[in-house]
Amino acid sequence: MSQSTASCEFTCQQFCHASHARHCIEYGGVLTSILSLQSLCELRIKSGSLHATNIKPGGSSLNFMIRLLFLLLGARALKPLWRVLMLAGIVWTLLGFLLLFDLSDGRLSVVLDTLALFLIIEGSVEIAAAVSLGLRRHWIDVIRGGSFLFAAFLVFNVPWDNNIGAAIVFGTAFLIDGLFRIASAHILRSVRWRMGVAAGLIEVCLALMILFAWPVPHLLTVPFCFALLLLTSGYGLIRLALPLRELPQGASITSLPLYAARNWQGGQVHPVASYGAIAESGSNLNVYVWTALGSIKDPERRLLIDRYVAAVDKKGVISTGHAALEMPPDLYVSHYPANDIDHSPDDFRALLSAGHENDVSGRFNKSLADEAAAWCMPDQKVVFRRFNAHALRAFWEVYSKNNTYNLTARNCSTTVIQALDAAIEGASDTGKPLRDLFRIISDPHFWLMRIVRGRAEAMTWTPGLVLDYFIRLLNIATDVGEIGFFAPSNPVGSLLAPTNAL
Repeated sequence: MSQSTASCEFTCQQFCHASHARHCIEYGGVLTSILSLQSLCELRIKSGSLHATNIKPGGSSLNFMIRLLFLLLGARALKPLWRVLMLAGIVWTLLGFLLLFDLSDGRLSVVLDTLALFLIIEGSVEIAAAVSLGLRRHWIDVIRGGSFLFAAFLVFNVPWDNNIGAAIVFGTAFLIDGLFRIASAHILRSVRWRMGVAAGLIEVCLALMILFAWPVPHLLTVPFCFALLLLTSGYGLIRLALPLRELPQGASITSLPLYAARNWQGGQVHPVASYGAIAESGSNLNVYVWTALGSIKDPERRLLIDRYVAAVDKKGVISTGHAALEMPPDLYVSHYPANDIDHSPDDFRALLSAGHENDVSGRFNKSLADEAAAWCMPDQKVVFRRFNAHALRAFWEVYSKNNTYNLTARNCSTTVIQALDAAIEGASDTGKPLRDLFRIISDPHFWLMRIVRGRAEAMTWTPGLVLDYFIRLLNIATDVGEIGFFAPSNPVGSLLAPTNAL
């Protein structure tokens, strides 16, 4: 076992035998069609790690980014700044309205063109530096530089093409995301699924407006979208700042209404405690992942699906994997259904519903040794050394009182995610909020983590997505001493176990 510069450890066990029923499912239902397998008569789900979001309007990618960003900064850093956040939200909102009113004469487009020039310079410098230092080690800087150049292409006003390229990109993005929201809300039927459908329809309407250049012509697509960006982010800041003022001392930032969705611990009782600050702990916080591919023998490879959904062995048995968290010597987080969940293929769609009708009795395993004895050792392990042990214990004391299990809303993956949220809240706080904010948003791992979590919570959480999320989070939680633009990037790709490389 080797330790990386990011304090991350991975242990690669030999593939486990897949005959253990606890993590295997036979053919049938939706997974069968996804994997292009022959349908059998019955779908038997022995355990699952799918997690559905409680989709709600206002849950735009900007609001989602704000929630994730402020989780990393924590309530201790943000509570004294509630007036600054309120003012920033008001200014952002006013700028958004100003940009909308300016669409007729386009005077503010000069500001966007200036921003595009800075993005071009920054992107070119990033790529040149990565090439000079070695692409193999600094490949993520190339991605970051390419992202800056692509953003510049979208922002820059190109008169001769009438900005048709930017219109196609923005319109297609809104259309795909809107359809994805509608489909996931309709299939998973969370408590607010109708509101999720409404939010998706709004995105589809915006996409059609952009693509058909009505009422906003293609030339004004970028200022229009930038104005929407400012309006939604300003609203998110105001929505956070007001209740932040009333937040009790020691309470988690996830107690705020902005985090009301179930996947952000919505409805969870957060005990008020005098939490210690994030620090190097005497014990490690271990995250164990039984990936779908790593928990079966002789898998049939299917690109992406066997990492993020389920893997199939040559006998046709499907494994979805599992996730658990451990803080030695006495805290172990691993959620199972108390009894196997059996459903026929006709009931599979109903089973995916995140509603309370699918709640069943669950249980919490006591230790890794018990799980390994009953099944096998995990094939991936991520170690955190900077975390808040007091906050984690306070969260688990409340969460573990309810053993309810729901295949798509309260399962092994979402339990581990929420436990780690409690443990790493404020992990990027160094006492200098503005510097910390700049460091986080300039770190490419933050944007990769936002994408992973955003897509997972828009449809499903799986052990593969949990693993990818934790790797990105680890880089942010451990590298608190350097500014992102100028900090050397951790070679995340080298941390992945060869058995799980795609």
